[in-house]
Parts: sequence; C-alpha cells; structure tokens
Amino acid sequence: SDVYKRQIVNSLGSGAVNPFLGVYTVEQLNASASEMGWFNSISNLAPNMMQVAWGKLSDKIGRRIPFIVIGGLITAVLWIPLMFVTSATQLIVVIAVQSLLGSMATPTWTALIGDLVHLSKRGITTATINRSAAVGSLLATLAAGYLMVMIKGTLQQALFIPLLIAVFCGVVSSLVMILVHEKPNPNLNSLSGGSVFSIADVVKQVRSNTDFVRLCVSSATFGFFMTLCWPLFSITTIRVLNASMLEVALMSVINGAAVIALQPWGGKLVDRVGRRPLIVVYRLSLILVPVFYALASSVYHLYLLNLILGILTAFGEVAIFAYLLDITREELRGTFTAFYNLVNGIVFFTGSLVGGYLGNYLIGVFGLILGLQLVYALSAIGRCA
Repeated sequence: SDVYKRQIVNSLGSGAVNPFLGVYTVEQLNASASEMGWFNSISNLAPNMMQVAWGKLSDKIGRRIPFIVIGGLITAVLWIPLMFVTSATQLIVVIAVQSLLGSMATPTWTALIGDLVHLSKRGITTATINRSAAVGSLLATLAAGYLMVMIKGTLQQALFIPLLIAVFCGVVSSLVMILVHEKPNPNLNSLSGGSVFSIADVVKQVRSNTDFVRLCVSSATFGFFMTLCWPLFSITTIRVLNASMLEVALMSVINGAAVIALQPWGGKLVDRVGRRPLIVVYRLSLILVPVFYALASSVYHLYLLNLILGILTAFGEVAIFAYLLDITREELRGTFTAFYNLVNGIVFFTGSLVGGYLGNYLIGVFGLILGLQLVYALSAIGRCA
C-alpha cells in the first residue's frame, strides 16, 4: 500500500544521512563532548517541543495526512543547509529548526496507523511497517557509506550525495501520502477542546489515564540514564576506534539486517505474549549498550553490539508502539502520542546535556579512555534501576 511505500522511501532518505551526522560532527567539525551533548540534546528535544500542539491540532481537525505531507517536505528541504555548515554550532541550529518544524509528521503518523489498523493486528502491522523502513534505511546507509569512502575530497564534500538523496526521498515520500485515502473524522475532536498550545488541557486529559502516566514515568526514568552516554558514542567510534564512514555504515546495516530478519517474528510475539513483559525485557537488555562501548577495543565489538541491538529492537520498539496505541483512545491518540514524545524529548535533552558536560569534565581529569568509561558505567548502573 501507499503507507508502506511512504515508509520505505522516507527511510531511504533518513538512512542515507542520519547514521553519519554524529561522526561527521566529531571528525569534520571537531566537536567536543559538551558540543555532542548539545547535538544529541537538541536532536531529541526539538522534534518533540511542538508535537503536543501538532497532535492536538490534528485531533481537532480530524485529519492526519496534511500534517504528514507538509512536515515531510519541510524536513526534506532543510537537509540542504547542512551542505554548507562549517561549525558544530551551525549544524546544531539547522537540526533544531528542521526538527521543530518537521515534527508535525511524527504524532500524526502514529495516529494514522492507529486509525487504520485494528487493535488485534497492530503488533504484526507495526512490525511489517518497521521492517519496510529498516529495508530502505539499510540499503541507503550501505550505499551512502560506500560512496563517502570512494569520493575523494573532504568529508564535507563526501556528505553532499547522501544529503541530496535525503532531499529527494523526503519530497517523494511526502507526495506519496497524498494518494492515501483518509476519511475526515469529525468525532476526533469531541474530547480535544481548548487551545492547541494549552499544555494544561493536555495534562488534565493525561492524568485521567493511569496506564499512560505509568508509561511516561517509567520511560522518563529509564531515558535519562540511557541518554547519558549518547553524546559519547561518536567520540568512541571516531577517536578511540578510528572507524571509517564505511565501518560506521556497516554498524547500521548489521543492526538493520537483524531487525528485518526478525521483525515479523517480533510482531507476532508482541501480539501473542503481550506488550508489557516484552517492554521490561527490552529495557533491561539495553544495559549491554554502555558496557560494550566502555570495553570496545575494535569496531568488531560494535558490530556484535549492533547485531544484538537489532534482535532486541525487533520486538522492543514494536511492543512500546503497540502498547502506546492500546492505552490511548482514538479521539485523543494524536495528543497523547505527542505528549509521550514531549516527555521523552525533555528527558533525553537533559540526559544528553548532562552526559556531554560530564564527559567533558571526566575526560579532562582522567583522560579520554577512562573518562568515557566512567560515564558509560554510570549509564549502565542507572539503566538497572
């Protein structure tokens, strides 16, 4: 269907660029740990700042597709300025603007899937859609990594082609959504009164849903410790392990291949076993990430980590997505999805920023390797909680 086509083409664009932005910021723009903290923080907060407003507006209007189309086109166009940035600060600003404006597509995409898919099949359908995205992302990342190694010149020049691919795919994937048939649903706005910018209205609605509140609290607690080490991953990859762009691409490809192979099984498992038990298993397993990065002495260790992560992702992300849809009502799905993303965005912003500055301080005191390892250890211990 056109929904699958959109997800494949869209993932081709994001897969061509996203895996390389962090390492590009470290290697080409010489970003410090604190600058990488800002990079990761903004990358997580900016996409979520306006999602509550976009999701609530979508619920009030009773339409999803216009938001997905416009948000996708904005995201595509704003890949172009990244071709010309000369500092980490400039890149962070462009990413912030792109994420802020393009975020209208995120809660509305989730809500559209909830609108179109029956409750009993959300697990397997979500898995199939995610698998389509993983295929596109895998192919694009591998091709982009190879081209960046083959192109002679600076890393900035090598990034031109992946960025152009992202622009083209972003435009095409947005236009594809025009073909999707969506019936306007006037009943969606029955419980979404008030201003689309009124957080107080949203909080009042959220507090009435105990399961949703528990999901937000658990995600926020885990998310803070998870994101502490995010700013340091690219530093380990480039300055400790000296990975090339092709090796960076292979890490994403290994992860994507595992997701593609196991996602259908993961979707069936989510529908059969249930959402919550698998969410717990998934989060506990993510303790392995900082442990691997702390002890890695070769890119092959990160290859193994990405294989394990791909297996975990095959059921973990599907379980969270399906559970979120299960516990939110149709008429408020866009609003609740946006609020959940906002909570995570704020926590991820805080965790990444703290991790970046903490990494800067500890690297200055204990040196590169031990400084990184101390932050990774703190992240691993926090994830256990």
